[in-house]
Amino acid sequence: MSVPSYLLRSLLLVTVWNTACNRSHPEQPATQTPAATDAATAVATAETPEMRLRTPQVGDVYVVQFQPRDTQQQRYYFYQVYAVHPEAVDLHPARQEAINPAADVSAPGFFADNSLTYTRAEALELLREQPGDVLHSRLIAVRRGK
Repeated sequence: MSVPSYLLRSLLLVTVWNTACNRSHPEQPATQTPAATDAATAVATAETPEMRLRTPQVGDVYVVQFQPRDTQQQRYYFYQVYAVHPEAVDLHPARQEAINPAADVSAPGFFADNSLTYTRAEALELLREQPGDVLHSRLIAVRRGK
Protein backbone atom coordinates (compact mmCIF):
# COMPACT_ATOMS: atom_id res chain seq x y z
CA MET A 1 0.00 0.00 0.00
CA SER A 2 1.40 3.38 -0.91
CA VAL A 3 1.00 6.44 1.25
CA PRO A 4 -0.28 9.53 -0.57
CA SER A 5 2.42 12.15 -1.03
CA TYR A 6 0.38 14.86 0.72
CA LEU A 7 0.31 12.71 3.87
CA LEU A 8 4.06 12.20 3.70
CA ARG A 9 4.62 15.97 3.34
CA SER A 10 2.30 16.65 6.29
CA LEU A 11 4.08 14.05 8.42
CA LEU A 12 7.45 15.58 7.52
CA LEU A 13 6.28 19.07 8.48
CA VAL A 14 4.88 17.82 11.81
CA THR A 15 8.13 15.96 12.55
CA VAL A 16 10.28 19.02 11.78
CA TRP A 17 8.01 21.27 13.84
CA ASN A 18 7.99 18.81 16.76
CA THR A 19 11.78 18.49 16.69
CA ALA A 20 12.20 22.27 16.68
CA CYS A 21 9.82 22.70 19.62
CA ASN A 22 11.52 20.01 21.73
CA ARG A 23 15.10 21.27 21.53
CA SER A 24 16.68 21.48 24.96
CA HIS A 25 18.57 24.66 24.17
CA PRO A 26 17.51 27.36 21.77
CA GLU A 27 19.92 28.31 19.06
CA GLN A 28 20.68 31.79 17.89
CA PRO A 29 18.85 32.55 14.69
CA ALA A 30 21.12 32.25 11.71
CA THR A 31 21.23 34.81 9.00
CA GLN A 32 20.43 33.16 5.69
CA THR A 33 22.07 34.26 2.53
CA PRO A 34 19.90 34.59 -0.57
CA ALA A 35 21.61 31.54 -2.09
CA ALA A 36 20.75 29.41 0.95
CA THR A 37 17.16 30.61 0.83
CA ASP A 38 16.91 29.84 -2.91
CA ALA A 39 18.33 26.34 -2.37
CA ALA A 40 15.88 25.66 0.46
CA THR A 41 12.99 26.83 -1.70
CA ALA A 42 14.12 24.62 -4.58
CA VAL A 43 14.24 21.56 -2.31
CA ALA A 44 10.87 22.34 -0.76
CA THR A 45 9.19 22.67 -4.16
CA ALA A 46 10.97 19.80 -5.93
CA GLU A 47 8.60 17.36 -7.59
CA THR A 48 9.15 13.63 -7.29
CA PRO A 49 8.94 11.37 -10.33
CA GLU A 50 5.60 10.09 -9.00
CA MET A 51 4.21 13.62 -8.79
CA ARG A 52 5.31 14.29 -12.36
CA LEU A 53 3.81 11.01 -13.59
CA ARG A 54 0.50 12.04 -12.01
CA THR A 55 0.64 15.42 -13.80
CA PRO A 56 2.24 14.64 -17.17
CA GLN A 57 3.11 17.41 -19.61
CA VAL A 58 3.95 17.28 -23.29
CA GLY A 59 7.74 17.25 -23.54
CA ASP A 60 8.37 15.35 -20.29
CA VAL A 61 11.13 12.76 -20.67
CA TYR A 62 10.82 9.53 -18.69
CA VAL A 63 14.22 8.08 -17.70
CA VAL A 64 14.12 4.31 -17.24
CA GLN A 65 17.06 2.46 -15.71
CA PHE A 66 17.67 -1.16 -16.65
CA GLN A 67 20.38 -3.79 -16.41
CA PRO A 68 21.19 -5.69 -19.61
CA ARG A 69 21.36 -9.47 -19.24
CA ASP A 70 24.62 -11.00 -18.06
CA THR A 71 26.07 -7.71 -16.78
CA GLN A 72 26.08 -5.61 -13.64
CA GLN A 73 26.18 -2.35 -15.61
CA GLN A 74 23.24 0.03 -15.63
CA ARG A 75 21.83 1.44 -18.85
CA TYR A 76 19.12 4.02 -19.48
CA TYR A 77 16.28 4.34 -21.91
CA PHE A 78 14.15 7.41 -22.55
CA TYR A 79 10.55 8.06 -23.52
CA GLN A 80 9.21 11.50 -24.45
CA VAL A 81 5.59 12.46 -23.76
CA TYR A 82 4.06 13.85 -26.95
CA ALA A 83 0.35 13.75 -26.04
CA VAL A 84 -1.55 13.79 -22.74
CA HIS A 85 -5.08 12.42 -22.43
CA PRO A 86 -7.34 12.31 -19.35
CA GLU A 87 -6.51 8.65 -18.67
CA ALA A 88 -3.36 8.02 -20.73
CA VAL A 89 -0.13 9.41 -22.15
CA ASP A 90 1.38 8.85 -25.60
CA LEU A 91 5.14 8.39 -25.68
CA HIS A 92 7.88 8.34 -28.31
CA PRO A 93 10.64 5.87 -27.35
CA ALA A 94 14.32 6.71 -27.81
CA ARG A 95 16.03 5.11 -30.77
CA GLN A 96 18.80 3.69 -28.54
CA GLU A 97 19.87 3.24 -24.95
CA ALA A 98 22.43 5.41 -23.13
CA ILE A 99 25.07 4.79 -20.48
CA ASN A 100 24.23 8.01 -18.60
CA PRO A 101 20.83 9.03 -17.20
CA ALA A 102 21.73 12.66 -17.96
CA ALA A 103 22.28 11.95 -21.68
CA ASP A 104 21.41 14.76 -24.05
CA VAL A 105 18.07 13.89 -25.65
CA SER A 106 17.67 17.14 -27.59
CA ALA A 107 19.25 15.99 -30.85
CA PRO A 108 16.86 15.75 -33.80
CA GLY A 109 15.89 12.13 -34.35
CA PHE A 110 16.78 11.02 -30.81
CA PHE A 111 13.21 9.76 -30.36
CA ALA A 112 11.50 7.43 -32.80
CA ASP A 113 8.32 8.39 -34.63
CA ASN A 114 6.40 5.33 -33.48
CA SER A 115 4.31 5.73 -30.35
CA LEU A 116 3.37 3.82 -27.25
CA THR A 117 0.32 4.55 -25.13
CA TYR A 118 0.36 4.01 -21.38
CA THR A 119 -2.62 4.48 -19.10
CA ARG A 120 -1.91 6.69 -16.11
CA ALA A 121 -1.92 3.55 -13.90
CA GLU A 122 0.56 1.78 -16.19
CA ALA A 123 2.83 4.82 -16.16
CA LEU A 124 2.87 4.78 -12.34
CA GLU A 125 3.83 1.08 -12.41
CA LEU A 126 7.06 2.09 -14.17
CA LEU A 127 8.30 3.36 -10.79
CA ARG A 128 8.63 -0.19 -9.48
CA GLU A 129 10.47 -3.14 -10.89
CA GLN A 130 7.87 -5.67 -11.96
CA PRO A 131 8.05 -9.32 -10.82
CA GLY A 132 9.88 -11.46 -13.34
CA ASP A 133 11.54 -8.51 -15.10
CA VAL A 134 14.96 -9.93 -16.03
CA LEU A 135 16.21 -6.46 -16.99
CA HIS A 136 15.27 -4.94 -13.59
CA SER A 137 13.67 -1.93 -15.31
CA ARG A 138 12.23 0.99 -13.38
CA LEU A 139 11.62 4.67 -13.95
CA ILE A 140 14.09 6.78 -11.96
CA ALA A 141 13.35 10.32 -13.15
CA VAL A 142 11.01 12.52 -15.11
CA ARG A 143 12.77 15.43 -16.79
CA ARG A 144 10.61 18.48 -17.25
CA GLY A 145 11.45 21.71 -19.05
CA LYS A 146 11.55 24.82 -16.91
